Amino acid sequence: MLSSVPVKLNYQKEVPGKRVGRYINHPGKGELADEHIIVECPMHDARGLVPAATLESKGFELSKHPTKVTNFKDAGEVKQIYYPEMEALVKTLTGAPKVIVFDHTLRESGVTNLNASNAAAAAGTVARVHCDYSDKSGPERVKTLFSSGGYTGFKMTEEERDAILKGRFAFVNVWRNIDPTVPVQRMPLAVADEKTIPKEDFVEYEMNFPERVGQNYALKHRDAHKWYYYPKMTQEECLVFKVYESRPSGARFTFHTAFEHPDTTDSTPTRKSCETRTIAIWPELRKPFFFDMIHSNNAARIRLWIAFKGLEDEIDSKMIVYSDLQNPEYLKINPLKKVPGLTTEEGECLFESQVILNYLDDKYKDVGPTLYPGTPELNAKVQLLIRVHDIYISSPNCTQPNFSHTQGCMYLPPFETPFGSAERAMDRATRAAKLAEIWKQLNWLEEQCVGPYLTGSAVTLADFTWMPTIVFMEFMLPRVFGWSDIFNDGSQGFPKLAAWYKEIRSHSAVAKCHQDIWDFWVKKEIEGQFDAIRAELKDPGFKWKYP
Repeated sequence: MLSSVPVKLNYQKEVPGKRVGRYINHPGKGELADEHIIVECPMHDARGLVPAATLESKGFELSKHPTKVTNFKDAGEVKQIYYPEMEALVKTLTGAPKVIVFDHTLRESGVTNLNASNAAAAAGTVARVHCDYSDKSGPERVKTLFSSGGYTGFKMTEEERDAILKGRFAFVNVWRNIDPTVPVQRMPLAVADEKTIPKEDFVEYEMNFPERVGQNYALKHRDAHKWYYYPKMTQEECLVFKVYESRPSGARFTFHTAFEHPDTTDSTPTRKSCETRTIAIWPELRKPFFFDMIHSNNAARIRLWIAFKGLEDEIDSKMIVYSDLQNPEYLKINPLKKVPGLTTEEGECLFESQVILNYLDDKYKDVGPTLYPGTPELNAKVQLLIRVHDIYISSPNCTQPNFSHTQGCMYLPPFETPFGSAERAMDRATRAAKLAEIWKQLNWLEEQCVGPYLTGSAVTLADFTWMPTIVFMEFMLPRVFGWSDIFNDGSQGFPKLAAWYKEIRSHSAVAKCHQDIWDFWVKKEIEGQFDAIRAELKDPGFKWKYP
């Protein structure tokens, strides 16, 4: 367990009838209020974290990075020596190919003014919980750095501004003790793990300047918030943390505050620090691009995941048809001539539905509802249900001619027809064996179904995996093979699956997916896709109907 000390932090208090914020360099009109509540919180020693915190895992990271600066009050020396040092550090920690250092602030405990008048003057420590930017002010700050620049004189070009706003960017602060003789003991800096802070705790905080209005985030208190600090930071150490990230996933807003350590005495040395502000910039990124097919059950599970996560605006998609699978450009994405396929922001090509889902679920794990139950045991159950579906129902596990997935027994022709080539044809014995496999796996699935969803009270990826395939079965098994309507009539031997199927279709995205797949097969039945199969079923030497 990490060691901790009880400390008092200043959280935001919202005053009825007033906006939250403060006036800077002018008296204002009295429309803003900046009041706080003092809350005792455990402050954890981040040096004990295993694994160590990183920018991506928690939004902050400690790095040993000595400096050659000898006088931080010499603004010229800081810009000439320190800025390139910080650019290199942020590049290393973020992986961003370009970093712009646009200003810095010196701070000393005991100084009361929170904003420095120039780069050589020190401002006071900020003992209130806050994050420097908001969803709105992050992009706006990029624009103001072009229009009016930073207070240290930095000004962005129009080309830089446009390139930043088109791609991914992050504001990253670097905080350093600048006293080479003593470690930080008075008013150290604390940072919060953003994963412990729900978005409803964020408070928009207005910074009203004479020439502009800025915005950052303050924070309402919640006991679940987890706070860290690095005791006795030396001049060789840098605390690096994100204060805005344009990418919607991962750590984005690191709340931070100075605080009074309970061991502080009158003789504790003054804190002297420098916080440097940078922008980490990545090239303009394409959105992930998903190649879908209206009736593909394997692609449909990804379509459902995107809808439930609310990521339709973050992931582009295209409905393709069978002829597109032969396109040389598509074969670069999925050489197996199947859907789904996906290209990542970086242009990497992925195929196989569960690989794509694992990638997307990891990339957007902090966006929207989770589709894993949470416990190791239930997560393993989800993976088992998916694995059984993919191995025993939906995949042929071979790309050679006349190898077919089990589900193909319901719709692949017995010989070459307009609906299937000779190399995809299925003989009677194979078809009958695969129908028996469907019956076997449905009985297993009935046993596994917990209700109301497959693994319990929450929708998971297991539900999204099986549901589109069940649409195939619901349509074809009664119409083509004479089975009972087992998925809509609970008295036909599968009461738990029938109840599950009704429940999962109550979600609008699932209902639409069901209708899309159903309508496709209605059209194919009218066109005659199942006629050749029905003729095969007259052979009494095989079992076609279950039970």
